[in-house]
Amino acid sequence: MNWRLTVVTGTLSVLLACVVLAQEEKPAAKGAGQEPQPVAKAVGYFEPVGAAELTAGTEQIKSLEIKQIVSHGTQVKKGQALVWFKTDDVDEQLEDAETALRLAELKQQEAMFTHQQFLKIQALDLALANRAKRDAQQTYDNFVKVDRDQRVASTGFNLKSSKASLENAMEELKQLEKMYQEDELTEESEEIVLKRAKRSVESAQFRLKVAEITASRSLEQVIPREQEQQDDTLARALLAFDKTRRGLELDRQRKEIEVAKGSKTFAKQKQDLDKMRADRKQMVLRAATDGVVYHGTLSRGKLGEKPSSLAAETTVTNRQVLVTLVNPRALQIRVDLPETALRHVKVGGKGVASPKAFPARKLEISVKSVSLIPMSNGKHDCVVNVRLDGNEPAIAAGMTCDVEFE
Repeated sequence: MNWRLTVVTGTLSVLLACVVLAQEEKPAAKGAGQEPQPVAKAVGYFEPVGAAELTAGTEQIKSLEIKQIVSHGTQVKKGQALVWFKTDDVDEQLEDAETALRLAELKQQEAMFTHQQFLKIQALDLALANRAKRDAQQTYDNFVKVDRDQRVASTGFNLKSSKASLENAMEELKQLEKMYQEDELTEESEEIVLKRAKRSVESAQFRLKVAEITASRSLEQVIPREQEQQDDTLARALLAFDKTRRGLELDRQRKEIEVAKGSKTFAKQKQDLDKMRADRKQMVLRAATDGVVYHGTLSRGKLGEKPSSLAAETTVTNRQVLVTLVNPRALQIRVDLPETALRHVKVGGKGVASPKAFPARKLEISVKSVSLIPMSNGKHDCVVNVRLDGNEPAIAAGMTCDVEFE
């Protein structure tokens, strides 16, 4: 009986273990058969990778008129002409610019000649100022070193001469009086001679007095006044020389600035003409690569709200994007990711995209980048790589799709 009990007990243990294992494995088997559920959904736009935008690219010609442009959606090859511009207005602008440059060149030559004349006249003016300064310095030096002392000496000599003349006259009168007392001359003749001698003494006395006054004034007033005048004249001459020299230097600097400015303006005008001539060669735009032509721009995979109106006789600017050249096989998806889905979407995450034009297609995607900084209220920028299925019709840039992130 013991062995039978042992066998029954073992059998029950094995059955119980099998039941437990079956219960543990059943949920796992059920989970493995289910498909992944999406954690976030959004709308995406197929955008080209590395699209080439074509502008007129001219520098001097700001406005152009289209003569011909290839149709929107055209498949083109590298080097194929895409846009032709009218050249009548451009040629007229170029001709006017060439005429203006010739006139500017003549004006520049005239300005250079005038500047050379100005420099020569300045040299003459500076030489004249130097001579005036030299003459003033020489006049001052002559007065200080020679004339002043000579004036003092001359004044003293004149006073001395006046005194000597008085002494001579008085001595002569004295001798006459003595001689007339000894000689036997008539009283009338004595009287005449003595009267003359006395008058000579009186005249000498008067001249001496005048000489003394003149000498006093010369030494105390006239000569010091002349010294002050000479000092003032020299100081004014030196100031005038400095002012003239400084004025000439400032005039020269101003003229040089004006000449340099004119030369710079002329050089820029010539450079602008060269650029305009180069612009003239860009009146036909060609495709840099193979691709599909889109009129205007694609912003985040979206076409403009208004249909492109580029056609013959349309006026455009030199910086306006006329054509976006798209490689139809190099696409990615740009997603306006809702803020509520931000926590579910990570770089490297997987999902599927269904083009709205072909909802039955399921394209595999992987998250390339997610911006944590909002690009608008409640929206974050997200870029996903997409594996195109190669089916026809092909997916095109600018199409929309529904994106589901796993």
